[in-house]
Amino acid sequence: MATIYKQDKKAAAPKAFETVCTGLDIMGRGVCRHDDKVYFVPGLLPNERARIMPVAGTAEDKTASGVVTKMIDCSPERVTPCCDHQASCGGCPLMHLPPQMAFNAKVQGVAKLLVKSVLQGTLEAKSGKASGAVGSARLGRNSTIKQALAQKQVAAKNAARAAELTALSREAAAKVGAPSFTETGATEGYRRACRLAIRADHGKLYLGFRKDKSSQLVPISTCPVLEPRLNAVLAPLTALVNTLEQKKSIGHVELLASDLKVAVLLRMTAQLESHDEAALIAFGQEHDLAMFALEPFKQLDDSEVLRERLLGAPEESSQVLVQSLGCKIYCSPSCFVQVNAAMNQAMLQRVLAAVAPHEGQKVLDLFSGLGNFSLPLAAAGSTVAGVDIVFEMVRRANANAEVNGVAAKAKFYVADLEEPFENQLWAKERYDVVVMDPGRMGAKRAVQFMGKLKPHKIVMISCNPLAAARDCSQLLRAHYKIESWGAFDMFPHTSHVEIMLVFTRDE
Repeated sequence: MATIYKQDKKAAAPKAFETVCTGLDIMGRGVCRHDDKVYFVPGLLPNERARIMPVAGTAEDKTASGVVTKMIDCSPERVTPCCDHQASCGGCPLMHLPPQMAFNAKVQGVAKLLVKSVLQGTLEAKSGKASGAVGSARLGRNSTIKQALAQKQVAAKNAARAAELTALSREAAAKVGAPSFTETGATEGYRRACRLAIRADHGKLYLGFRKDKSSQLVPISTCPVLEPRLNAVLAPLTALVNTLEQKKSIGHVELLASDLKVAVLLRMTAQLESHDEAALIAFGQEHDLAMFALEPFKQLDDSEVLRERLLGAPEESSQVLVQSLGCKIYCSPSCFVQVNAAMNQAMLQRVLAAVAPHEGQKVLDLFSGLGNFSLPLAAAGSTVAGVDIVFEMVRRANANAEVNGVAAKAKFYVADLEEPFENQLWAKERYDVVVMDPGRMGAKRAVQFMGKLKPHKIVMISCNPLAAARDCSQLLRAHYKIESWGAFDMFPHTSHVEIMLVFTRDE
């Protein structure tokens, strides 16, 4: 029998609709409802009415994204952005929101994620104790009445156990429904580090940030969230790079406003030549900057690596300093540091309060970086083992331990915590407390290791609530419970939030 092909009818084009924003999601987007579907719309405040055009999602999806095509009623709480580039730059998408409203939305979103994780994780951790039996042959194999009674008794026990588990999980979830603390600070001039992209246009170079969800560059001469010292560098630095003969070999520029000097790093795609190096050194001396270059370097075996080096006098490296609760941390612009110095200090104080460092206490600091947590913990009396994947960060951390006089208390090791690491010597030790501050991917393998290590307490820092919620469920299944949690407004005007969770063994 022949099959006759019939062309599918063309999918109907999405139609705009008018609706009212009812709230904000964890990313600060407006939440709207239309035809039994939830739409997430950037740029809206609660109670604002707008015309929305769907941009993602199918007719079968329960959620979709949308964009505002026309504002009808604006909220009196709407803020005029303090940056002329806000509409095009992707760096600060929440400048239309009052800072506290934006932070509250992110914190409430985190609470919902944690409640869901605790409900699921608690049930999975406890449910193995419920009886799986359906009857007992010892009551009489040939007695259907006895077997029926036995099955009824087991069903009743399982139902009671299930009710008990549900009550336990709800009780645990209720404890994380609100944060134990929140920390906020300045919403402008807070960012001490940034990476600037470069664009060439008709032979001229421009420094700036990328547009939202685009590779296109927005040239900037000033940015309200950068520290004033960084803003002061932007215009003269842009003028400088346009005078370099190797300006086409500049990949990007990194800035760090350290506690002493501003440091500037140029990422080069070719080795820096002497005339341009001299120009950079002179620029650094004129503006009192520490100048660095990250450039390709050919080793003896002809393999090529990236090498970072300080340009000019060696003593300039001692001027690139950030501090963690009084501990000196020497670094370079390419090193990871928390961009918000004030919030980092608040976070350090919270971590030290949770750990309660003292003599005889052993602490494992995973994803330790330069020693942001390790060095203050060691200075307060604990013996600390720090672990990170980046060799240069570990080298600097050990050197900084010497500078701060805690080398006997703080040792740092190189390891990839997403690969097998359990046989390394530091991993075979016993620890009272584990502190971890993973990247955006979370700490999946390290969290699994906690079930074997069984420390009394775990303090987790996370900049990705989704990854933290996943790792939280894993720790709950390993018989930990959330003792407390809180949030830091580390990145005002953005969709990001930093959270801290304290876990203890659930005996």
